[in-house]
Amino acid sequence: MLRIKALTRGKQGIFLTWAGCFHGIGLVPLSYLSFLKMHIDIYFLSAITVWIVNLLALIIGCLYCYRADLPNYLKIFPFYLFVSIGLEFFAHPYLRSVFKLLPSSANQRSIGFTLYNFYTVFETFAFTWFLFQVIRSGSIKRIAILLLFLFILFFTKSALTAGLGSSINDLAVLFESVIVITLCLTFFRELFSRPEPVDLLKEPSFWLVTGIFFYLATIFPLFLTRPWLLDQGLAKVVKSLYSINNFALSVTYMLFIKGFTCRTRKL
Repeated sequence: MLRIKALTRGKQGIFLTWAGCFHGIGLVPLSYLSFLKMHIDIYFLSAITVWIVNLLALIIGCLYCYRADLPNYLKIFPFYLFVSIGLEFFAHPYLRSVFKLLPSSANQRSIGFTLYNFYTVFETFAFTWFLFQVIRSGSIKRIAILLLFLFILFFTKSALTAGLGSSINDLAVLFESVIVITLCLTFFRELFSRPEPVDLLKEPSFWLVTGIFFYLATIFPLFLTRPWLLDQGLAKVVKSLYSINNFALSVTYMLFIKGFTCRTRKL
């Protein structure tokens, strides 16, 4: 375990960092982590939270989702969680600065945006595939397929005109939300209109769909207003508000864990 020693001299301290070197750091206020030298704010805390919960959900998903007595649609979630945590590891600005995983700093931001934009497409199809397994309405499925086709056309046009590495494609995220939320609402309508009673504690799909719906419904207003806030020069406000995305995603991963494990618990 890392030991941190401090020798106070007035308002200054000397801390042993993870690299094994001593660095002076102000004690009042203690605004930077000695080993990362990064400002501790709500965005940083939300990023740490979502990394931890993502990793936990991935581990539990690998342990539970491939069991023979559980529905086949669960098998996609460990893969989704693996891609999600891999994206953060390679593209998140904090981890980029620590591990130097991407080439020259001039290209890091562009590559990060490109990875996030492709991830939006991956997430849209992963969630849609899962929801197709748990809803019954043929007409809604046909509408969703049409929307997916339009989504791909829109994403391709955006990539050819504005490029993938210039910024996060907010409209693509909103398009994804419309498609997936429509399918989630269809699932809830079908679930609660069943003539037979449903034991939700034994229904993984309920917790998984609830997690997906909660996440996309929470971030929809964020991405709807983000372009306007950036145009007003409020980049710092946008960064702080983006912590909502991380906290909402953390709740979603916890609901996923509930869905992975609920059928194995005795009532």
